[in-house]
Amino acid sequence: MEWKLEMVNSLKEAKHGEAAAIITTYAELTGKSASALYKIAKRAGYIAGRKKRTDKGELKSCLNKYQLNFISTLMQETARQVKGVIMPVSKALDIAIDNGVIQKGQISVSRLQSILNERDMHKAALDADTPSIRMRSLHPNHVHIFDASICIQYYLKKGKGLALLDERDFREKKPQNFAKIKLRIIRMVLVDHYSGTLFVKYYEALGESKAITYDFLCSAWRGQGLEKFPFRGVPSYLLMDAGSANIAKSILALLEALEIEIPKNMPHNPRRQGSAEVAQNIVECQFESALGLEAAYSIEELNIWCQDWLVEFNSLRIHSRHKMPRTQCWLEIKQEELRELPPANIMHELYSEPVVERTVRQDNTITFLADEYQLKHIPGIRPKLKVSVRRRPYLLPEIAIIFNEEEFLVKPLTILAGGFREDAAVIGEEYKAQPETSIQKVRKVNENLAYGEEKKKGALPFGGTLQVHGHRADKVTTIPIPKRSTPMEISRGTVIQQISMMAFIKRIKEEVGRVEPATNHTLRDEFGSSIDIERADQVIAAMLAGRDWHEVDGEDRQAL
Repeated sequence: MEWKLEMVNSLKEAKHGEAAAIITTYAELTGKSASALYKIAKRAGYIAGRKKRTDKGELKSCLNKYQLNFISTLMQETARQVKGVIMPVSKALDIAIDNGVIQKGQISVSRLQSILNERDMHKAALDADTPSIRMRSLHPNHVHIFDASICIQYYLKKGKGLALLDERDFREKKPQNFAKIKLRIIRMVLVDHYSGTLFVKYYEALGESKAITYDFLCSAWRGQGLEKFPFRGVPSYLLMDAGSANIAKSILALLEALEIEIPKNMPHNPRRQGSAEVAQNIVECQFESALGLEAAYSIEELNIWCQDWLVEFNSLRIHSRHKMPRTQCWLEIKQEELRELPPANIMHELYSEPVVERTVRQDNTITFLADEYQLKHIPGIRPKLKVSVRRRPYLLPEIAIIFNEEEFLVKPLTILAGGFREDAAVIGEEYKAQPETSIQKVRKVNENLAYGEEKKKGALPFGGTLQVHGHRADKVTTIPIPKRSTPMEISRGTVIQQISMMAFIKRIKEEVGRVEPATNHTLRDEFGSSIDIERADQVIAAMLAGRDWHEVDGEDRQAL
């Protein structure tokens, strides 16, 4: 407006003390306040002639830097991850007073708030994002960015195709309604950082999984085989979030086998995947927004529509950075920059068994995928050791041998006519020896120590000078006191024979007569289950003589 230009020119030409009058004049003309007019003039390039305060930046309160930092720290450390700072300045001041950091009445809440604002220590400053840096990639397929998201707007309704979730029924206050949907639609998005080319695929599942991640990455990197959508190839770097499916060991091992690096990420740093977030928004707005106009009845049909949209979007939409369609920019890729995804059978092996174990054979070789590999050049290798083998799909048939936490590239041995190895020695013409192993070197040193430079037949180790036998007893210096033994009396020529108690009772019946039950019990209590034949004769003799058989002593036995 002309009056603004006139006012600014008047202010610039005004002498000291005249600016206030000019502002007052225009305030009456426009109805605006003086402060509003000064802001308009400042935006138009007017700079007031007021000198800067010499004490600007100095603390003009009775609080020191520690006290201010204490207040700001309380607000920062009690902040929420999403909402940010939630503690009011008044609350922080109360805590500082209660803990003796600030004296009561030392400063008012409003003055404290003003000081925090001046020094960027207030809520808005603490909630501000950390400054970021721009990142660039070197060429198409140099860096891919991968992200997964659950489509909260749509689900496949049985018999009715793709259905839109009614926000009045499906919201955080009605979680039970989400439980009714057994399978969710998962949107997987991959972006080529250099060209901005998008690849999208949908899955119907309970949630993310490593199986879905594997299928999606293979689909994206193998390409669709379409002339209008040539995007394909394995990147050098892959940026992705730290989701459980993405960091599964099998997925990480697969990426390592494909020689894809995953740069370390700062925790909770979504801006690193900024291109993926933008891509998710593009897919949602440019493709999914029209799904309510025509129902898809299966995931397969949804993916066909999505692929059709991708061809059009990547080929015709101009990217804001490089000012070209995405497909056109991607086609600038050079031959050496395009790494094709290995065949499906090799991909299955890389996923299921990224590293396998082999035992070193007697000639320091191993077998792998029908080829033989010589490992004699690897330091410390010897027969019967176990090594780990990692497939290198872009170097096959060359493989990587992992031994002692080091990786060695090994080429297969060439097989000649007749099935002989090229490195085999020709009989009668040459002799080849394996390099000495560490064990062989130890054995050689030991043998040289025992026999000298030359080992003669029948020679004893160390020239037979070692004294090994005949002095062992001399090492015993303390002789223990022998314990007394108990002589054992043996009646030579006498063999004690016994009969069972049943046979003894039978003899009594035959020679003496009926045996009373009481006598039977007494005899069993006295002699147990058997009795010496000699003693049995003594007892029967006493019974026949009418004597008490208990009274039979040693003299009676001798007489008998």
